[in-house]
Amino acid sequence: MVEDRKVLNKRNKGFSLVELIIVITIMVILAAVIGMAIIRYINKARKQVDVATAETIYKAAELAIASADDSVKEAWEQNTGRTKYTVTANGETYQMEIIAWARGSFDYRSQNGEFKHGWDGLDSQWNWVLELKANLVQLGGKTWDTEYEVLPFKYRKTKDPYGRVSQYADSWMIFRRVADGRNKKGDDYAVEVWIGYKRNSADGYGTNTVLPFYRIYPDTDKRFYDD
Repeated sequence: MVEDRKVLNKRNKGFSLVELIIVITIMVILAAVIGMAIIRYINKARKQVDVATAETIYKAAELAIASADDSVKEAWEQNTGRTKYTVTANGETYQMEIIAWARGSFDYRSQNGEFKHGWDGLDSQWNWVLELKANLVQLGGKTWDTEYEVLPFKYRKTKDPYGRVSQYADSWMIFRRVADGRNKKGDDYAVEVWIGYKRNSADGYGTNTVLPFYRIYPDTDKRFYDD
């Protein structure tokens, strides 16, 4: 009987310190692996939402280009006189120019949230920008003259792939391809929605400049998913 108790006590003595350390180590490793997988999944989902938002902006832009109002269509094809950007997306290199932009990453004031052309000037593209904003409302957005017109990024840590600035992307940008005779058939003046950073003269950069990071729609830059 006494022998049986000794055997039973031996079996029920519990985990040793070494065994506990091994179990805890395994749990920590599993938690880290699972945690990283969850973070990657969340980031991927957020990026997919951003692509969907860019598609909405793209549709609003296309509708504006197809407007029955001649002044709107003419505004889209007016010479901007702006900087021509040479960019590469999914292996294709071409030139484009900025048409409109809007803050899109954080809770900016209403005047920053709405789409505007150039540097807030009512210049030759403005009729088109007004049509764009009206179309955004029709596609489910809020009235464009309120703070809620901001179309926020869900993934807020997009880095500059060219290393020009350390800041994350902060703006939606609508570009059009430069009509220079080198584009594929039908690509002259084609609209594209990008994500990027707007440098301000007030920040000490000298001039207002937009810096495109990634094309989001159409044909999302594959590097965006790796960022």
